[in-house]
Amino acid sequence: MAFFTGWRLTNRGRFIVCLLLTLLLQGSIYWYLDQILLAPASSFQVSAASAEQTIISGKAYYSRDRRYMAVVKAGSIEIYSMPDKKLVRSYETGKEQVSYFKWLEDRDLALVGLYYDVDKDNGRVVLSQLNPLADEYQLSTTIDKLASGSKITDVAYSTATNVIYIQVQVADKPAAYRVYRTDANHDLTRIYLASSRVGRIAVLYDEDSLIYDNLEDDTVLLRQGNGSWRVISPPGDKFRLLTVDSTNNIYIARLNKEGLAEEVYKGRLKVGFFHYKTLQTPLNVNDVKI
Repeated sequence: MAFFTGWRLTNRGRFIVCLLLTLLLQGSIYWYLDQILLAPASSFQVSAASAEQTIISGKAYYSRDRRYMAVVKAGSIEIYSMPDKKLVRSYETGKEQVSYFKWLEDRDLALVGLYYDVDKDNGRVVLSQLNPLADEYQLSTTIDKLASGSKITDVAYSTATNVIYIQVQVADKPAAYRVYRTDANHDLTRIYLASSRVGRIAVLYDEDSLIYDNLEDDTVLLRQGNGSWRVISPPGDKFRLLTVDSTNNIYIARLNKEGLAEEVYKGRLKVGFFHYKTLQTPLNVNDVKI
């Protein structure tokens, strides 16, 4: 006790002590909220919604404003309201399996890709809209008479044109894809492209134009509604499609010799592409986020 005899805090010392106590108190509160109060109620993995992510049993996807969370399990899809994690809907998929899941970016509605092997030459895939406030799937589109094991791997849509393009993988060795188109009248047609090796797909926001990867020569192509097509990526290098934003800006990645993305280019139709960003480290195209 003698060591503290005559010890006094200056005004500055009192301020520092109060600041440290405040930081300690806030840190304790944040730790409690993150680790206890808001911790997941079950052991599923959580990820932001992304069309490129592989569906894993028990993986969760948040809606645009994190109002809902969908958990994909083997045989079911569960919808929880957030942040209370209250189960509001449970959809049984039965023998069908989920190959694609994504929340729409402008409303609380999700697209679900299901597949079912009927027999060797009659595989079936279904794209359904899932509404957290409805008991059943909404506006399902079925594509049948496919090779066994066919599945939906990507979807490109525009809520402005009500056009949806559905990418279906119909073989895996080597990988081969088909693309189908449906519209507000629910007319389903197959879209013939320049290659069966199709990578990522996207659409312009207010125009019925499909943009896609040709994996045979690493170019990015445009297919217009009248069936015409052309290469839009710059010549001389290898490119992959990243995304198209709501104002029709197109983002593509330039690949290095190892097939990794090194640079991002931004462009528009009838304007061309310009260097947008150099990545600090070369990445797999699927890991590049805009």
